[in-house]
Amino acid sequence: MAATTQRQRAIKRLQMDGIEQALFANPLSVRWLTGIDVPGGSAENPSLLWYDEGEFTLLVENGFAAQAASFGAQKGCHVRDYLGYTIQQPIDKPGKLARLLAEVAEGGLDETDVIGIETQSLSLNLWWAVRRLLPGGYDLTPIDGWLEPLRAVKTPEEIAIIREGFRLTDIGHVAGRAAVQAGAREIDVWTAVQSAVEQAAGKRMQLGNDCIVGHRPTNNIGGPPADITIRPDDSFILDLSVIHKGYWTDSCATYYAGTPTAQQVTLHTFVEEALAYAISLIKPGTVAKEIDEKVRGFMAKGGYKVYPHHTGHGIGLTGHEAARIVPYNDEVLEAGMVIMLEPGIYFPGVTSVRLEDGLLVTETGAEILSGHDKRLP
Repeated sequence: MAATTQRQRAIKRLQMDGIEQALFANPLSVRWLTGIDVPGGSAENPSLLWYDEGEFTLLVENGFAAQAASFGAQKGCHVRDYLGYTIQQPIDKPGKLARLLAEVAEGGLDETDVIGIETQSLSLNLWWAVRRLLPGGYDLTPIDGWLEPLRAVKTPEEIAIIREGFRLTDIGHVAGRAAVQAGAREIDVWTAVQSAVEQAAGKRMQLGNDCIVGHRPTNNIGGPPADITIRPDDSFILDLSVIHKGYWTDSCATYYAGTPTAQQVTLHTFVEEALAYAISLIKPGTVAKEIDEKVRGFMAKGGYKVYPHHTGHGIGLTGHEAARIVPYNDEVLEAGMVIMLEPGIYFPGVTSVRLEDGLLVTETGAEILSGHDKRLP
């Protein structure tokens, strides 16, 4: 992914505040601005991105240098690497990264410069290295969180990655529906889903989220799969995310071990209607909390206890990001956002139903990106 549009957005934001240099330390910021997904993030393979008056330099462990170079060849993003794994000396990735940062940054600094820093993602070692690099006289400005609003509106390249992620998610749901059988366990369903997605992707994949039977006695809303057996009359929530090239999908369907009971049919049908209503509200200019209020009102008018979780949320480099469809949020939807919607009804110890779709906010409304079958059998 080129990430040139992302860098242009960031430059505009920095220039608005008179920031000449900046240090991006949050792995999500580095990923968004470069297109490079470094396994392990800042802990295992720390990387930084240095900005200097319109130019970006990615500082990355040498094991990822070749991958990074293909992106660094593009205008506006250079690549420098430090020695990571070695048998000739102690492994000191933070220390070597700090020394590389000093080498890259100090030659272009001026005492009058304003320097933005993502302080919250810097390790203590790196923070002290930055302080040594900037002994005094510089105007240091925290820029933590500055990129999050910019990340909410996706570029065409990002949307293409997310579409492919949803294709894999849909494959996982096909396997999940087939695996929900009386006598099987939650973990058996998850194993079938994981295998199907990885076979389709041709590589190991990271998946989330919930894989649970409806008869869980205290929390049948969500949780990881366990050694819990599916009963013949069980409902089964499969809330599935696939992380593809660093970008998340999300989705949810409710499946049944046998013929759904009359209660389950009623609940499922109503949640289908609630989801369709929620989707009808998605368009540019709509306020997030107003969507949340209307969908919760729809559930209450149906006579059901309103779900305790969000009505929806954005996805991207994380599974929950702007715009959150929750009661407090005044954020306005924009074309290019990718939004999840997921109403549900829960009767602990008995049954539960949740359905979820992913939507791309378009200029005129919304396009459904998820294609998994959420219908009753």
